[in-house]
Amino acid sequence: MGVQKSEVVIASPVPAAKLFKGICLDIDTLLPQVLPGAIKGAEILEGDGGAGTVKLVTLGDASPYKTMKQKTEAIDKEAFTFSYSIIDGDILLGYIDSITTEFTFTPTADGGCTAKSVSTFNTKGDAVVPEENINFANEQNGIIFKAIEAYLIAN
Repeated sequence: MGVQKSEVVIASPVPAAKLFKGICLDIDTLLPQVLPGAIKGAEILEGDGGAGTVKLVTLGDASPYKTMKQKTEAIDKEAFTFSYSIIDGDILLGYIDSITTEFTFTPTADGGCTAKSVSTFNTKGDAVVPEENINFANEQNGIIFKAIEAYLIAN
């Protein structure tokens, strides 16, 4: 199995608790409002929303992919950390076993926060995820982040 990592760090004027809630806990209801083409919906297949929960996400018309199955790995509401894995779906391109993303939101002295995401791509055999695919994923995640951030600032 091959492993590739990508890390993105973004400063935000939004407090850590509020951004954590919007990006990690309320994403399935906020995203269709702020970026209607991103996802059509999410359905919990097993679990109660906490660690171990598996959900099927139907992606929107703006995505080149149709579905992904996500598993929540860990949530720490006090430390503002969240991790999940994409474990199935056409988004895995046939040669990726899973993609695990870990978020950390760290409060800053100005009342905002620093948001960090680390994505780990676990590939089948010795497959390598092309850099342009990783860059595309980071760009799409950045668009989602900025849209939710703008919504939280306005509301």
